[in-house]
Amino acid sequence: MADELKPAYLIAGDDGAKLDAALLRLRARAEGEGGAGALEVFGSAGGPPADVDAVVAALSAISLMSARRYVLADGVERWRAPQTKRISSALAAIPEEVTLVLVARGAAPKGLDKAVEKAAGDVLQFAAPRKRELPAWVLKAAAERGIKLNPQAARTLVARLGESTMRLSNEIDRIGIWADPGAEIGPEDVEELTADTSERAGWTLGDAIVARDVAGAVIAADALMEQGEAVTPMIYGIASRLRSAHLAADGLEAGRSPAEVETALPMAPYPSKMLVRSVRGVPAAELSAAIAAIAELEWWTRGGSDYDDAAALTLAVREAAGAESRA
Repeated sequence: MADELKPAYLIAGDDGAKLDAALLRLRARAEGEGGAGALEVFGSAGGPPADVDAVVAALSAISLMSARRYVLADGVERWRAPQTKRISSALAAIPEEVTLVLVARGAAPKGLDKAVEKAAGDVLQFAAPRKRELPAWVLKAAAERGIKLNPQAARTLVARLGESTMRLSNEIDRIGIWADPGAEIGPEDVEELTADTSERAGWTLGDAIVARDVAGAVIAADALMEQGEAVTPMIYGIASRLRSAHLAADGLEAGRSPAEVETALPMAPYPSKMLVRSVRGVPAAELSAAIAAIAELEWWTRGGSDYDDAAALTLAVREAAGAESRA
């Protein structure tokens, strides 16, 4: 965003990495000017969209803060016409000390861009690159982080992780942590340091289960189902992750050093280090029970219950992450 703030911004598009980068800059600016309370957030990418009535009320609320207030409404791509009309009316009367930021993760509702511009605001569009443009996008994103990827490595990363710019951006960050400064990353390095899409899906859920984060595990499972991941590959990925976590936890409980445990794990050094760090304090017995819950999920999806795949996955990951067993 420019140094001279406008009353309102509409940030829209399907390039998740650029959207989140813009929101990080917004948060940093708001908190730098007025502390944590300067940014009021409504709605989220993975949860319900912003409540338009709450947003309008926040715009007109009286504040004792001397600094500018920022109101962020996320998920507005899911707003209907009445909600868009209500916020459009509110845009015409934004107090001078408030900046409204509307975030549409995809196409914005019809007419919202015109309403923002009419209020002297700005519309920022972040369209994800097309499939054939992704390797070049990866090379540029890596270069911006000071990471040297060769073109074949960029193509390999896209082939393994798919078209999500957010996934690709996160993986580039991981590679940057592990890679030697100044070293060129080739396709073999990418294959060693990254997981393919199905395995990554299992790791995402597996990490939430290892952390005993019931809510996080359910949210991850729901998100993966929504993006079209099949349950069977997820089962294998989760089970693999949990077996490695159990091996690590068992080794730590036996008194072995973290370095010894890392070496014994069937994965690259950096992921091994992260996994060992994540299981510290988690009883190996709990992870063993989690493995059993995922094994039961496999039985369910092979006709062992009347649950559909989505319900079976939710029940299994809740139990695996430590929720109370079903009655």
